[in-house]
Amino acid sequence: MSESNLSPMHDTEMTTPTGGAGASEKGFSGGLQVSTTGMDLRHVFAGATQKTMSSLSAEPKREAGLHGPATGPGLLSNHVVTSMYTTLNFLPKFLVKSFSRVANCYFLMICILQTFPAVSITHGKPTTVVPLTFILFVAACKEINEDLARHRADDEENNTQTRVIASGGVYNETPKETKWSDVKVGDVIEVRNREPIPCDIILLETSHPEGQCQIMTANLDGETNLKTMVANADMMVADRSNMGGYAGEIVCELPNNRLLNFEGTYTRPDGEKVSLGPKNVLLRGVVLRQTDWVRGIAVYTGKETKIQMNAAEPPNKVSSVMKMSNDLTKIMFLVDICFCFMAAVVNATILSTDEAKNSCYLWGNCEYMTEDYASNKMPSGSDSVLIFFTHILIFTNFIPISLLVTIDMVKLGQAKMLEFDLEMYHEIKDHAGDVAEIPMSVKRSDLNEELGQVRHIFSDKTGTLTCNMMDFRKCSIAGKSYGLGTTAIGLSFLKRNNMQIPVVPPKPADDPDTPHVNFIDPEFSKIMKDPSHPEYRAACDFFLSLALNHDVLPEANKAGEVVYSASSPDEAALVYAAKHFGFFFKRTETGGKLVVGKRGAGGQETDEVYEVLNFLEFNSDRKRSSVILREPGTGKIVLYCKGADNVMKKRLAAQQRPDDLMKKTEEHLNQFVDDGLRTLLVGKTYIDESFYTSWKKKFTDAENSLENRDEKRMAVMELIEKDLQLMGVTAIEDKLQDGVGDALTSFRGANIKVWMLTGDKVDTAINIGYSCSLLDTGMTLLRACGEDGEMEVDHDKIPTDAAITRKISELLAQAREGDNEKALVVDTSALSAIMQYRKEKDLNEVCKLCKSVICARVTPRQKASIVDMVRFADPGVVTLSIGDGANDVPMIQTAHIGVGIHGLEGRQAVNNSDYAIGQFRFLRKLLLVHGRWNYRRTCKVCLYMFYKNVCYVVPQFLFGLYCMMSGQPIYHDFIYQMYNTMYTATPIVIYGILDRDVTKEVALANPWLYFDGQANQFMSRKIFMKWVGEGIAHASTCFWVPVFCYKYGIFDAQGLNLDLFTGIGTFTNMLAVVVASGRLYCETGYFNYPHPYIARGSCASQFFEGMVSWTGSGCTWQLISFALWWAMLKMISDFGVDGVMGTYFFEVGGSFPVLAQDLGLYMVMIWGMVFVFAWSFSLILAQDLFGTQLRANVANRMEAEKARIQKDNGGGAKVNGMLTDEDDEDFAKV
Repeated sequence: MSESNLSPMHDTEMTTPTGGAGASEKGFSGGLQVSTTGMDLRHVFAGATQKTMSSLSAEPKREAGLHGPATGPGLLSNHVVTSMYTTLNFLPKFLVKSFSRVANCYFLMICILQTFPAVSITHGKPTTVVPLTFILFVAACKEINEDLARHRADDEENNTQTRVIASGGVYNETPKETKWSDVKVGDVIEVRNREPIPCDIILLETSHPEGQCQIMTANLDGETNLKTMVANADMMVADRSNMGGYAGEIVCELPNNRLLNFEGTYTRPDGEKVSLGPKNVLLRGVVLRQTDWVRGIAVYTGKETKIQMNAAEPPNKVSSVMKMSNDLTKIMFLVDICFCFMAAVVNATILSTDEAKNSCYLWGNCEYMTEDYASNKMPSGSDSVLIFFTHILIFTNFIPISLLVTIDMVKLGQAKMLEFDLEMYHEIKDHAGDVAEIPMSVKRSDLNEELGQVRHIFSDKTGTLTCNMMDFRKCSIAGKSYGLGTTAIGLSFLKRNNMQIPVVPPKPADDPDTPHVNFIDPEFSKIMKDPSHPEYRAACDFFLSLALNHDVLPEANKAGEVVYSASSPDEAALVYAAKHFGFFFKRTETGGKLVVGKRGAGGQETDEVYEVLNFLEFNSDRKRSSVILREPGTGKIVLYCKGADNVMKKRLAAQQRPDDLMKKTEEHLNQFVDDGLRTLLVGKTYIDESFYTSWKKKFTDAENSLENRDEKRMAVMELIEKDLQLMGVTAIEDKLQDGVGDALTSFRGANIKVWMLTGDKVDTAINIGYSCSLLDTGMTLLRACGEDGEMEVDHDKIPTDAAITRKISELLAQAREGDNEKALVVDTSALSAIMQYRKEKDLNEVCKLCKSVICARVTPRQKASIVDMVRFADPGVVTLSIGDGANDVPMIQTAHIGVGIHGLEGRQAVNNSDYAIGQFRFLRKLLLVHGRWNYRRTCKVCLYMFYKNVCYVVPQFLFGLYCMMSGQPIYHDFIYQMYNTMYTATPIVIYGILDRDVTKEVALANPWLYFDGQANQFMSRKIFMKWVGEGIAHASTCFWVPVFCYKYGIFDAQGLNLDLFTGIGTFTNMLAVVVASGRLYCETGYFNYPHPYIARGSCASQFFEGMVSWTGSGCTWQLISFALWWAMLKMISDFGVDGVMGTYFFEVGGSFPVLAQDLGLYMVMIWGMVFVFAWSFSLILAQDLFGTQLRANVANRMEAEKARIQKDNGGGAKVNGMLTDEDDEDFAKV
């Protein structure tokens, strides 16, 4: 069960909730600002089930709205059902869903029409029920298979065990094992380390003396970092005689979907009231970590838990190919209506002629033929209506009954081929050192062909283009830079600017090996070993601040090694750096004391205990964190602060801002940015005792405030985080993932525009763009950045309407100048102005002329807005978003295709994606190879399904010209229905799964082959009409050949002429099957046959593999279907005397041997089959696996591309992955 499908309407960047620890308030009454009436609040009585049930039943009903789904009255049970179907509702719900498809309704209508004898061609028997039932059965199996996974997940979760302390007025001294589904509102439950929380609970107490506990919220927000929650110290009473001290009452807000908000009060058994906030609540789905146990009161259960209130189905996405297929179905329905109308008109016209009036056999027995009798038998308007509906039945197959189920089967097979691709398999180590296997996974196969039409890729940077595994590389301390070498980004910067590449000395042998530290500087190593060195004290103070100012928690992994769990990889890397240089954060003790081990110059280690007075947490608004503590020995109060440079500079002491130290630090900061490193400024200040006392009172009042608590806390934090002394700068490297550069280069060659969306500074984003080949030195860089100071801004620092309009005009003119490629860089302020003043289409015109786009300093919410902006500005393009974190979910769900990357930020992006991969580099093959293959396959499947039905139905219309459009069918109805469900069913399915026109090597080496999907080269209305026209031509051949062969007829042993179904109908059916299969052979580009496998040793598995793909050509299946057809015909002829089929074939007698007597008919059939098989084998035995014509086309396009590249670049070098002269020999080998 996926409980992590959170709605993008809510902020899923779940930072540690601030405030809410609450305080004891004697005499506190109410406290909640939610409502003034008790009916709008929830009352929960700990351990008292019946009393709580009565309270819940009185809760008001609320319609769905901003608070979430409809609620009320309250639910007591914790049973959760996420499955779509149950045993009772499966049939009605499935039928409603199935008949919401127009095609199924159409064939249901056909079944109903077949029951009316006046229009039926099947003697009132609904024979279409058989194939329709089969199709519904296949669809039902697919629904059941998918829903069984939900049922299994539901059962597993509902049957998970937890422990109940108090329930139904009974207190258990020993916790009672209970299923999650049996937990009720008001129960007091106990959860132990590494167990998930079964429902939303209010913390009563924990195993920690301070009431703290650690939780991992990956199921809520996708983050694997640990967060600290707390049970208020005043929650428990000293007297444990009444229900173990748990017999209290909770008054709180009604169930809602606000993850980060909670307001309530807890009334203890002794009557004292305690205010409750979000830090006192553990939500269902979070996992308890580093805490032995916690106990709490269940306040929201089942569907009323916050995670369930936020649960949302992914948006409904339909591929452009399927949208066109639906449109083509409607067109064919109109064509069907036109044919039927023509048939009715022709029938009425012919029967109104004098010749028809005098043809007594049309009106009955000629012996009774009189003028009055003939007049009474003349066709009327009602007869024409009956003829119209009769032809509706005859032309049933104009719309392929098996179209939807065939496409579903094809896409399911394509999805399995994607998941079985070992070249998109990845392994990753988690924080605990365990190896996780990550195959490619398909979560929405309906979009397989959409992967071949992408025009825009929107990519997150951290964890998507980079590894999100941070290494401490460099630092600046007291105005001096330390750390040698450069990064891949820095190396690219040096080469781009023709600068000398520094030589990096080897790492000193006695330097320790520390995870997430890649620091080489022999001179600095000497400083850290020499206490007398003048720079030693500043360096120690710098790393001590890193060991103290953090929210890291130490934890032992399976190997017994101490690892750090932090709110971000950056934070952990900084603590590892402190450890590397001798300051080892060990643990947190009772009273909020930090124990830090210090390694002296001689290698000895001593522990120091620091009393933490306050920790001012980091969040996206503050962009900094601080710790206030008392120094051991001196007793002084010191504040350490670290944060983003643009925030920290404002908080430095006034005398430091313009001095030499700051200037040198800024130079180092810019050097680190050129290397693509993530930087933080570090500072400290000593605080006067009296000032801290007064500040502490203000901070406590802000924390206990019931209104605007967060705003008040942040305002008070500002008062103490000032007058900082600059200590230095940290520089951390986030390495690029393997293969990112090759993938981005290929995307540029495939005319796919890549947007990099990052929160980094503009210069850092540009340097990363160069290092990963998103940008290259030959590009012209266009900038629309508010920080450049070129645009007039308003009071919100957003460019004005006139300024952004003028800037876009300038960019458009620059983009049209010259022939070199362009790239655009936009920052958050410019984007805000573009969206505010509705300039999306203007920006899109600039983007169309650029190969790459970088958006810097963007917030998570802006990512989805950017995707939506492009979709709005250019509705015809296909967009793809890729990311790995919870903050990427809105972007992933907004794009046509969402791809999630398994990373270190949880599974939120993966759970909400359409496809999931392990690394960004796999996206190259997913699009250029599988995407293009699946687009071509699906288009051909849709077109072929219409073609083969036209080829089969048009002979019915032509035959009507011989029988005055009377409604006489040419085929037996059973054989008519088997055409789609049996004779031509399997080849097209295997074709849609296995066929390919080029090998993966050619597709990857020639990204421009991807243009086909972007330009809709394989499916359009023009191409559809061509296939329909071809089907009409082939249908005419299939009809006229049997007619000419039947010029003199075929007679049985008694001299009687064989009937219609055995003669023309049988022959036409056979030719239609042969021609339709032959047409598929002509489209097949990939033939695999068993001979090479036999030569390699006759391996049974290899032989079977060859036969399967050989069957894809239709050959093997066609032989089987022919044999089945003739066997069925003989069986019916010899034994079938009962039922509809028996009555048709009873007169034939020994028709099977009689058919062989007519040499002309027999030879034509044999000639047709031999021709098709010969054509198939000629393709199979061809040396080129993907066809001579295709090879010629590829070669011609390759030469054209080489000519264009040479013209643009004046040489024959390989550009954007294109094949050039030196690759011709390799291409020939492929």
